[in-house]
Amino acid sequence: MVAIAFAVVVVVGGAAALATRDRSGPPQVPAEGVGSSEVELSPDAAEHPAGEVVRTQLQLHYDAINGRDYEQWRATVVPARAAALSAAEWQEAYSTTQDGSIRVERIDPDPAAGSDEGLLVRVRFISVQAVEKAPPDLRVGRICWRSTLPMRGTPPLIGTTGGGSSAREAC
Repeated sequence: MVAIAFAVVVVVGGAAALATRDRSGPPQVPAEGVGSSEVELSPDAAEHPAGEVVRTQLQLHYDAINGRDYEQWRATVVPARAAALSAAEWQEAYSTTQDGSIRVERIDPDPAAGSDEGLLVRVRFISVQAVEKAPPDLRVGRICWRSTLPMRGTPPLIGTTGGGSSAREAC
């Protein structure tokens, strides 16, 4: 009897996890912290031919940030972006950061990429950090981000971004 009850719990729990993973709406903001560090794809992003490779690259990227692994981070960004931050600068900038509730909302072709077949990846996530490490114009401990990341190459690497590529608010 216990084995049957356990099997029901496992099946129901697995179905609930799949239903949550495939939800079409934006993720719920957890009451505190950042939530799961697993990168999720919206149904729209999952249908894109590059969906899984984008998810894999972003997982490596956010794992590098959360794990304070500069070399892994460098492997997820274009050389120009990597060159903009030395290891010491990167460690200082991300020394208290944890990212989670990461969801790729859309993947679109980047018209600015030319023959590079670049992508524009719309992602949302939550970060927590020491208040003094937060952006100067938003000194809070927890930030909800919505970013558009240009990605280039195979596998797709995160390109350089300019002003206006991210929106953020305290959450």
